[in-house]
Amino acid sequence: MTNELYDKLPERTKRIGKRITSNMPHLPFALWDLAEFMHTFHNVRRNMVFIECEKVAHGEVKRLLASDGEFRDCIVYSGERKPKAVNEEWASAKGSEIQDIIVIISRSDFMETDTVAESNLRVPGLERRLIDLMAYAMRGYLPITVEEALAAWTWFMKEGELRISFLQRYATRRYLGWLLSVFLFKLNKEGHLKTAIDPRYIENGERYYEALKRVEEI
Repeated sequence: MTNELYDKLPERTKRIGKRITSNMPHLPFALWDLAEFMHTFHNVRRNMVFIECEKVAHGEVKRLLASDGEFRDCIVYSGERKPKAVNEEWASAKGSEIQDIIVIISRSDFMETDTVAESNLRVPGLERRLIDLMAYAMRGYLPITVEEALAAWTWFMKEGELRISFLQRYATRRYLGWLLSVFLFKLNKEGHLKTAIDPRYIENGERYYEALKRVEEI
């Protein structure tokens, strides 16, 4: 597989990945962060690094990073449901106090990821990262709002860089297929879609949108 996705990661994020994989070379890991999305956000100013691995490895990964002096200015959180206190600490900290947050997330499969050559490290594709970002925002796991996730969706959709069928399949797996369909319908209606897509996505989106309007009237 190509290392193109890995090459786009910031150097510090790469060092986090190397630190983990060099110490646990027999376990698969996926690595990504918010760097590619930062210019689309309105209120997010610090990076967030995601480490996806088997749940059994959570404790070891956390201990490994906590003992590394290079990452002492990071909040390292293991698990999905983030405590409110950690959200507030990350959001309110001064730049000199906390640079990044590292979130260790359980993953039982590593589909939709590219393998970094000669490594047990993988990097998820853009489409998967966008959907996961929305999934975590909607579930309140992270200090990222739905509005910020939608801003990222909008920017990349207008750029025409996304594989729509791939995006839809993964959104459906994450129980967000309906939301993506509504989003595509709205963008298409406003003339912002630059990529030709299956008209059935638009038709489904319109039906979901009309149903949501009826719910609002109840």
